[in-house]
Amino acid sequence: MEMNTLVSIVLLLLIFVLLVRVTSLQRQLNELKRDVERLENGSTGSVRSDFNYTLSPKEALPSHTSQPAQTDLDQELLTLIQQGKKIMAIKRLREARGLSLKEAKDYVDSLDR
Repeated sequence: MEMNTLVSIVLLLLIFVLLVRVTSLQRQLNELKRDVERLENGSTGSVRSDFNYTLSPKEALPSHTSQPAQTDLDQELLTLIQQGKKIMAIKRLREARGLSLKEAKDYVDSLDR
């Protein structure tokens, strides 16, 4: 009887570990689907072929321009940054452009420089 209990506990732990892993893989798959959808729809022209790199405002400039072209969204983000609301700026950018958290944070950080 004791051996059956031990086997049952081990099986339950294994099921739990597998369930956590499947959930993690499902989340990653959903993120990849969103990235592919964004690329197919052309909603972010600044994503390169590695899917993980977003141009900063300075990198997106033509080579002859010295100052970044400020969009309305960039102005809104700069205002939030100046008010000490950097997290709100990241959230706003993610909502507006559908970026990942890292992409949005990197972009906001580049505006803050």
